[in-house]
Amino acid sequence: MPSSFDETLTLNPKGNLTMPKTKPQVEKPKQTEKSKSENQQVPANKELFSDTNVTMKSGHCVKDAEVVGEGKYVKLRFACNKQFENPHDGEIKTNTNYFDALISYHLKEAFDLAQTFKKGDWIYLKGEDSTKSFDTPEGYKKTASTIFAYHVVLKKEKALTPPQDQTHNEPSMKVAEAIPA
Repeated sequence: MPSSFDETLTLNPKGNLTMPKTKPQVEKPKQTEKSKSENQQVPANKELFSDTNVTMKSGHCVKDAEVVGEGKYVKLRFACNKQFENPHDGEIKTNTNYFDALISYHLKEAFDLAQTFKKGDWIYLKGEDSTKSFDTPEGYKKTASTIFAYHVVLKKEKALTPPQDQTHNEPSMKVAEAIPA
């Protein structure tokens, strides 16, 4: 089920997601009730912190999607760019970040759509971040982050040949969303 935040995003003519010009309204937390123990407080609204681990990313697949974990997950590797202006010389710089994402077979529509993603496809996904630490054989401590996606969108397939007529070139999107249990 999309949140009110998702409903405010729009797709501009270039195919980019844009935010509204108005400020989003922030709901103030409700007062807490005292529990049996004086030192412990319980939120009056149990759903107050239900969406604290949500991430939304848009980027290009850097390799084809692959099915892993005995067919239980689709694994994606994609890149997101951030552009900024260098304050010293005014030159536009680009910073690229790479992300890994997994889509569970329990989320049928998202799982089926994610399997079709190819290198170069422009995708959008929404999910939860998960970070794990581990020790390498050399004795170093490493951290790996993965996005467990439950909403995936194919914003634009990688074009094999350039379009002949760009006057009727509207972005076509394939959307799959599943509500986590």
